[in-house]
Amino acid sequence: MQFLKKNWFVLAMLAVLAAAFAAPGAGAYLNAGKFAGTAAVVLVFFLSGFSLPSAAIVKGLREVRLHLFIHVFIFGISPLYFALTAWPFRDVMDGHLIAGIYALACLPTTISSCIVFTQLAGGNVAGTIFNASLSNLLGVFISPLLLTVLLRGGGDALPFGQVVDIFVKLLVRVLLPFVVGQGFYALFRDFSARHKKTSSVLSGCLVLVIVYLAFCGAAGNRALMGQVRRLAWPFAYLAGSNVLMVLLAYAGARLVGLNRENTISALFCAPQKTLAMGAPLLAAYFADSPELLGIAILPVLFYHPWQLFVAGLVNNSRLVRAG
Repeated sequence: MQFLKKNWFVLAMLAVLAAAFAAPGAGAYLNAGKFAGTAAVVLVFFLSGFSLPSAAIVKGLREVRLHLFIHVFIFGISPLYFALTAWPFRDVMDGHLIAGIYALACLPTTISSCIVFTQLAGGNVAGTIFNASLSNLLGVFISPLLLTVLLRGGGDALPFGQVVDIFVKLLVRVLLPFVVGQGFYALFRDFSARHKKTSSVLSGCLVLVIVYLAFCGAAGNRALMGQVRRLAWPFAYLAGSNVLMVLLAYAGARLVGLNRENTISALFCAPQKTLAMGAPLLAAYFADSPELLGIAILPVLFYHPWQLFVAGLVNNSRLVRAG
């Protein structure tokens, strides 16, 4: 029972993927007019704003080196790494899958898991909360911009008019709900704190809805099915990349002279990528290309549970003990 309670999201995600592939037509029925998918995206970001303490953005402001390191890593080193290492494999990987890897590279870090692991390892929890929160706020703007740049550099750029339309949709579906959520948080702060766990579970369920609808939209696509049969190599590449990024984060933190607590914060915050924000962002970005969305979301779906597994190993490793 404890195992199910602790790992319910990963298990539910596997069940959702199986259901999508078993009956893809159900998704089209449930998402008639794309209403369900849009509503799920809006609600996810409203709940994010409603459950994110505004004070967390203020705490830890003195750790400037930590903040700079984490954000340069998330929005600089990570996209650069994936852009350089994924490019040579364009001939052996589907172009849509490459777009998904680029999308993964541009995402901000997780919020809950990196904070939990930082706390378990005795790191700078306030610094992790600050940077995880700030990266997700910045990611609303920076992630789509970085993704557009990478796709343009890869020859898969979207037309300018479509890019403008995408950003309008992101403002309406992502930023506005988040701002409204923050407004409600200011009014009902105590209620938000008491129901933080409920909000987290509900957000997870909404993410599962988004994932389900995304896969239903592409499960009947022969190109996708052909890609699924060829995922062993891309997944091995992503798994190895995550381990390498963790090691780079540790080496970089030591190089810039971060202390033990801040090194732990960087170790869990910098390499991770958020599925909770990644799925809605991808759903909004590729809203007009469902056949692309179903493939592009695969890297982040694999990367999320894998990074948690790696973080669990790191939590008991010499990297944390040595700090």
